Amino acid sequence: MSQFPQHAGGVPTGYDVTVTGTKLYEPLKAAKLVVITNASDTPMYLAICGAPGNTVNTAVVSSGIYIQKNGGAYELNLVNMGQAQIWAIHSGVGVKRACVQVCS
Repeated sequence: MSQFPQHAGGVPTGYDVTVTGTKLYEPLKAAKLVVITNASDTPMYLAICGAPGNTVNTAVVSSGIYIQKNGGAYELNLVNMGQAQIWAIHSGVGVKRACVQVCS
């Protein structure tokens, strides 16, 4: 059975995603699986880039990885796991919710 590493104070973690972008994931060397789920009523876009510790948003609306509203998800696993940050953005109104699960 997998153990869950700490991720932003606990696992799983919910994030408030804004129209200016939000960092969802900072690389963990022990991570073997990262699942990001869009728990909002608006599509989101992910950017997988940025060196660890970067504080500048790299997500752009209508670019990158599209995550469908109401439960769309994206997974990083041993096949596509890298050491880059993941940022999210949406083009709706207000704050939306993304859920992140990290397993090692």
